Amino acid sequence: MLLAFLFLSFGLPLIPVPAKFSFRKPAVENVITSLPVSNTIAAPAKTTSGGEQKVAVQNASDILQGQGFFDQLPVTKILLWGYWLGVAVFAINFLVQLITLLYRAYSRPVIRDGRFRIVELSGDQAPCSFGNNIFINPEKYEWDTYSQIILHEKVHIEQGHSYDILLAELALIFQWFNPFAWFYRKAMEDNLEFLTDNELLANKEVEKSSYQMSLVKVSAPHFPVSLTTNYNQSVLKKRLMMMNAKKSNLNTTWKYLFILPLMLAFVCFLNDPVAYGKTTHAKANINSTQM
Repeated sequence: MLLAFLFLSFGLPLIPVPAKFSFRKPAVENVITSLPVSNTIAAPAKTTSGGEQKVAVQNASDILQGQGFFDQLPVTKILLWGYWLGVAVFAINFLVQLITLLYRAYSRPVIRDGRFRIVELSGDQAPCSFGNNIFINPEKYEWDTYSQIILHEKVHIEQGHSYDILLAELALIFQWFNPFAWFYRKAMEDNLEFLTDNELLANKEVEKSSYQMSLVKVSAPHFPVSLTTNYNQSVLKKRLMMMNAKKSNLNTTWKYLFILPLMLAFVCFLNDPVAYGKTTHAKANINSTQM
């Protein structure tokens, strides 16, 4: 559901709305077929002692040369440069994390378990998964906890959660200035953990109390790599509450249908209506000198 809203958030603003369905007035496009303009600018007329008026003509480039660099730089261009600078910073951070994960996946000892690669870590590093790789330090956990971690991460891999996180991270690169993009990224991460917990507890071999205790043991406060599915301590309380909460049935899912008319209303209010055009034939000649 969250992934569908990600694509809708980028696609809905591009939908043209017919004028009769839009709450905004359609724009009228005036097409000017011919408008030759010279590069000269006429200064205000000056009156001489004889009562005659003379118009001083200056070249536009001469006027611009007298202005400073920041006087010529529009605010929109500065904002655009700032936006692309932020995109570059977040893109570099994304690539660094991706390279770090790939290096870790292929430089450490690996245990093959079918399609899964269990990468053995060393030191005090929390378990996580990325792609078909499960990163874990087997020396940190007893066998029961270790087995439940592996089962948990296998569910993440089977459901392709790494690709969901990658898409959210890519969207965040271009929407870094948007606080809703950050909220969306956090909500997606939490939702993936809820789905994994629900799938794992559906397995009769997994006992709820034992699984919850393993989450408490494994949870960690800090994760340097945000591209992975991991045991984040900040969402642990929510996960435990979701496991013990009453599951919603089909009789309550109809409430989500209210989202559709709400989205249509936003499209009609915010999207540009289809404009109708009027062609105007105009000819303008600006002389290089005026007397």
